[in-house]
Amino acid sequence: MVDLNSQEELKSFLIASRLVRADQWQQVEAELVDGADVSAILQVLEGRHLLTSLQTRRILNGDTEGLVLGNYKLLYRNASGGFARVYRAETIDGQETVAVKLLRDRWSTDPAAVASFKREARICQRFKHPNIVPIYDVGSEGKFHYFTMEFVEGGNLRDFLRVRGILSANEGLRCIYELCSALEYALEKGVSHRDLKLTNVLMSSRGVARLVDFGLAGADLPNQGGTSDDVHRALEYAALERGTNAPTNDPRSDIFFLGSIMYELLCGKPAWPRTADREERKLLGRYTSTIPITNISPTLPVCAVRIVQRMMQVSPSDRYQSVGEAMKDLKNSMVELGEWRETDEPDALSHYMMERPFELLVVDSRKKRKAALKAYFTKHGFRTSFVAEPGMALEKLKSASPPDGLLILADRFTESALECFPQIQAYGRSKKRPCLAVFSEAERERVDSHIRGTRYGATAYQPATLREIRVHFEQVNDARRPDDTPSG
Repeated sequence: MVDLNSQEELKSFLIASRLVRADQWQQVEAELVDGADVSAILQVLEGRHLLTSLQTRRILNGDTEGLVLGNYKLLYRNASGGFARVYRAETIDGQETVAVKLLRDRWSTDPAAVASFKREARICQRFKHPNIVPIYDVGSEGKFHYFTMEFVEGGNLRDFLRVRGILSANEGLRCIYELCSALEYALEKGVSHRDLKLTNVLMSSRGVARLVDFGLAGADLPNQGGTSDDVHRALEYAALERGTNAPTNDPRSDIFFLGSIMYELLCGKPAWPRTADREERKLLGRYTSTIPITNISPTLPVCAVRIVQRMMQVSPSDRYQSVGEAMKDLKNSMVELGEWRETDEPDALSHYMMERPFELLVVDSRKKRKAALKAYFTKHGFRTSFVAEPGMALEKLKSASPPDGLLILADRFTESALECFPQIQAYGRSKKRPCLAVFSEAERERVDSHIRGTRYGATAYQPATLREIRVHFEQVNDARRPDDTPSG
């Protein structure tokens, strides 16, 4: 708890906690009335968009712990469950927006719960697929355990349906096809989902379905997720598998619950009544007495109805035996309805790279130049973030979720760049991440005597155009290969 009673105490707290920068405070200080109370000052800061309503409310309540976690500050709460909460957040420098999943306080001292939470992060960090939301950083600060994910502009499928009511057959088929693609990819990694429901599917602003929350993935038994909350979330799966004598962790269970999602997308009604009652959720009959979808939407295309019906067969042997098998019928149905495009089936990693911008980490400290760099690279499909010095970039490159590329504009910190760059080259090579350091022309002789440029650790000299820099990253990324022979 933090008790802030004066303007000076508030200023010190905000700057020390990195919620507000010193230069930002200076911009609004002239607007503040002498003797204004903390509440009034916070209203000014919120009005200038330097703080959010979540931040000001927590500060007023003295509940300031966890507002800043690592390099991220929480902005708004997006979703909340019994196990964790999800926040919209941004990096301290405001250059990148992410989602932060934060373990709830009541589980933070439970070793099994923390292990379960971190297991989800470790599993999903391996995933690189256009229909699975990627995980970036994993961290702990005191009692706070969190990981960061891509922030998907849009909302989950339940919110989407509240606005739309139902999806067209074509939209529903495409959505389920994308989710099948995600499940097939995850299963190739040895992981089933175990918690498929509308709120665990995000619909991006571009209309792409993205799967989240693999919190029960890989648990062989419902209680191996680590918490009673995991068991609570697994009740549907446990009831289905126990009632049909199916193996525990049967991949065909995901197909059944994916069918229930498709059912609701196409007719606007849940396949079974929602309830929080645990005993009711344990009953097999709750999941097997669904009203036929044609009773609700009799004009649905027959091909779509057949897919829903087969996915939701009570006996596992009567369902699709793999998501790949379901994908064939989904594709054929889209072809039949004139909705299939040949570009709908690219290589998974290529598709992922098209959906996910190239993440370029830039080392620079000049405000105007950073703005120009961000505008240029964003225009060309990159996602840029910034750090202030090469040592910070090296730590990012060494992390479990390194950037796709690293650009060091070294004209203002030649010495530290020269010191760090051999290590940066080594990590760039090992992780196949192109790194480029751009030095002043006046330093060419000294730089050339210390550094031998390589494919994943190249050097250049000013004046270097933004186009030349961009083309360098595009060419190295396109031509990734196992060897890393020195370049010119």
